Parts: sequence; structure tokens; C-alpha cells
Amino acid sequence: MTLLSAYQSGLKEHNLAYELLKRKLRTSIVRQIIKVLRPKDLRYIYYSLHKERPISGVIPSVEAIPQTRESFMYMALFASIYRSASRVDIKTDMDINAIVFAWDYFCKTFPGHIRERRPYGRIRPANFDEAWVIAHAIKNGSADLQYCSACKKNFFIIYCTNYPPICQICVMRNVNSKGTTADS
Repeated sequence: MTLLSAYQSGLKEHNLAYELLKRKLRTSIVRQIIKVLRPKDLRYIYYSLHKERPISGVIPSVEAIPQTRESFMYMALFASIYRSASRVDIKTDMDINAIVFAWDYFCKTFPGHIRERRPYGRIRPANFDEAWVIAHAIKNGSADLQYCSACKKNFFIIYCTNYPPICQICVMRNVNSKGTTADS
């Protein structure tokens, strides 16, 4: 590897770290991707960008993200955008540029509904951490995006959760036609 290509590689990683931290991805996740920057440097960049400390604590699991059936629709929308933007098979690899694009597009679609901190609303993913967790769950097989032949839409499945692996859109449509709420 020549000195110029090593410099260009380092520059690309610095730029990627900036793009991820700008969207408030946890520094513990960024550290898994970016190898040229120390954790202290990542925390400093985060603080420089946002004038607050990075979020600490456990990375959320995909099972903890949906609170209602309606949340699954938004998660399916994000996952569909991600799958369409990706240049790789999202079930085997993560496409970081596609995740960034899908998140930016999702934020433009629902301005004012994205919350960095609790309490979160029904629109999920509520922040870039959750978007990242959804993409990672699809890659490792704990979640999946499938097609419903009844309503002709994509639906999101999370395995090992209380929600059955069925199309939540059809369930909500059936529940609403009966005149009851769809939050159970």
C-alpha cells in the first residue's frame, strides 16, 4: 500500500466517522467501524458537533424498538428504503452508505417526528441508533423484511418477540374494520 492510498483510506474513514457522528450514532458503534480513530477522538468529535456528550448505555435491541403495531409500518418503510438503496444483499452485509441515505430520506419524510431522546413516539426508528440496529438485525437474521401477497406491501418481522410474524398492515386493517384499537 502506498503512502497516498493509506492517506486516502484514512481520509475516507475520518469522513465516514464524521457522517455517522453527525447523525448521532453511538460512539461505541462507530468504534466498531472506524479503526483509525481512538474512542477518545470519537467522543471529542461527537461533542464538537453536538455540544453534548455522546449517549451512553446499552445499545438498544431490535426487539425493544416497536411499541405498537403501527411502529412496525414505519420500521418496514425504513427497511424498504434501506433495501432499495443498498448495493449489497442486506441479509448478508451492511451497506453503510445505504443506511445513511435511508435515514436521511426517512427524516425528510417525517420531519418533526424524529426524537433523539425519550419519550419516543410511534414513528420508529426514532433515531439513527435504532435505524442502525434495524439494519444490523436484518443482517444477522433476527429480523426480516417480507412481502405480503394480500395487501401487496412489505412488512417487518422481528423474530423472538411478542408480535406474531404476520403483516401488521393487514392486522391493523382488520382490527380497524371491526371498530377496535390496533395498539394491542
